[in-house]
Amino acid sequence: MKKYLSAVLLVSFLLLPVFVFAQGPNLNEGLENFLAQTNLGNAPLPDVIGRVVKIALSFLGLVAVIIIIVGGFQWMTSGGNEEKIGKAKKLMLSGIVGLVIIVLAYAIASFVISKITEVAQ
Repeated sequence: MKKYLSAVLLVSFLLLPVFVFAQGPNLNEGLENFLAQTNLGNAPLPDVIGRVVKIALSFLGLVAVIIIIVGGFQWMTSGGNEEKIGKAKKLMLSGIVGLVIIVLAYAIASFVISKITEVAQ
């Protein structure tokens, strides 16, 4: 079974470029469409970095909120079992700490990028 799975994974990794570049020879068209939709084509580098950091931290914030919700769900479905309640509290606390770290990272990144932008101008 392991040999079959490893063979399937190997073939899929070898065929991955075929699926990625399935658009044909004009690969720049997709990139041009992306740049036009995101307005990153002529944006200065600090703006692009700021947008990427904002998107990444937003995604991480969403993950932290989902972790808190999962912990709350585990607590509500624990049925009074102290061990499960303890695990759920630990998961929720981890999610809250992660959310605080993400907010602080956003504040630091925002400050640094604003200072870089000031220096670049």
